[in-house]
Amino acid sequence: MRLLRSHILRTLTGPFIFAWAALTGMLMLNQLSRRFGDLVGKGLPADVIAEVLVLFIPFIVALTLPMAILVAVLYGFSQMGVDNEITAMRASGLSVVQMVRPVFWAGVMLALANLFFVDQILPRTNLRLLNLQTDIGQKKPTFSLKEQVMNNLPGSQYFLLASVIEPGTGRMKEVVIYDMSPSDGRRVIYADSGSMAFENGGRDLGLSLRDGRVHEYKTAEPTTVNTTRFALNTIRVKDI
Repeated sequence: MRLLRSHILRTLTGPFIFAWAALTGMLMLNQLSRRFGDLVGKGLPADVIAEVLVLFIPFIVALTLPMAILVAVLYGFSQMGVDNEITAMRASGLSVVQMVRPVFWAGVMLALANLFFVDQILPRTNLRLLNLQTDIGQKKPTFSLKEQVMNNLPGSQYFLLASVIEPGTGRMKEVVIYDMSPSDGRRVIYADSGSMAFENGGRDLGLSLRDGRVHEYKTAEPTTVNTTRFALNTIRVKDI
């Protein structure tokens, strides 16, 4: 009986390991393809990029473990049926419950291990990932901004669009900022170039815009546009 239990578990172990590795690899490649553009080219050190990618693995592992168990059970018992091993075990007097029992207890142990992993390890890795992304965003304000995309500056009514955002330096080209904060109208700021950097201990974001103009629209005067040209215009977005 012990040999049969060991044989059944060995039959399922190979498909389980293969399915777990394959599913984890596919989801990891999916995450890598989605995050690669956000990480590479931002002036981040290689070890930071590697740490961000490694911290995605626990979340993926928690997803792929149940799927791998399902694949292993279906494939393992199907293969034993094709090889007539189940017929031989039934002919030897083994019941279905006896054949399934070692797999059931192995599943229970894996479920308990997964519960401990999800309850203890996964929250810590997710918190570390969140803190790491926050630290990157504080040290590099361009980390979360995308070129040629309307970016809402967090916690503000400013929307920023730039054709070029140089990684690591905060320099921008062909900048357009939509200021929705005035209660009596709107402002649109155009600049040939600019730069951004955190100020006030990382609480505020300073924008320095060069060679541009400001268009002001008043709600009470819909047909009038006030235009102001500037060589240097400084904007501070507080408590970002």
